[in-house]
Amino acid sequence: MQENVPETCAHLEIPDGTTCLVCFEDLTRENAVGYKVDKDAEWALATFCIDCIKYLLKTQYEKYINALRTTTCAKEQRSLLERGPPINVSDRLGFPLAEKEEVYELFDVGESKVMSAKLEGSLVGEEREQLWKELSQFRFKGDNEE
Repeated sequence: MQENVPETCAHLEIPDGTTCLVCFEDLTRENAVGYKVDKDAEWALATFCIDCIKYLLKTQYEKYINALRTTTCAKEQRSLLERGPPINVSDRLGFPLAEKEEVYELFDVGESKVMSAKLEGSLVGEEREQLWKELSQFRFKGDNEE
């Protein structure tokens, strides 16, 4: 983890009138979140508040698994399988600098502490690879990639 993390995030400015793109609460130093796209990146301001990011951390992995289990669209299934099971939180609107990639690390500005970007329930390493392999065996019959 980073040394002097609070000072590292102190530069994050929250322009007046900035709101969370999910719940529309005003973003303040009490509910703002910083994020990094990789280990060496600068901290950036998330466009979601801490409560909405905590909700994503709690639900995003299960949402991926459920989408894969319930989809009736071969193209959606292919897209989900190509990405593989997520490990860390991602959202192109909430973390614009990360684009479609997963976030490396989070920082709770209000609590002045680093937070893990790892999704609740997500797997890593060999466990993740095994799950990905198992999930990939259940492609739709006759799914000829377009």
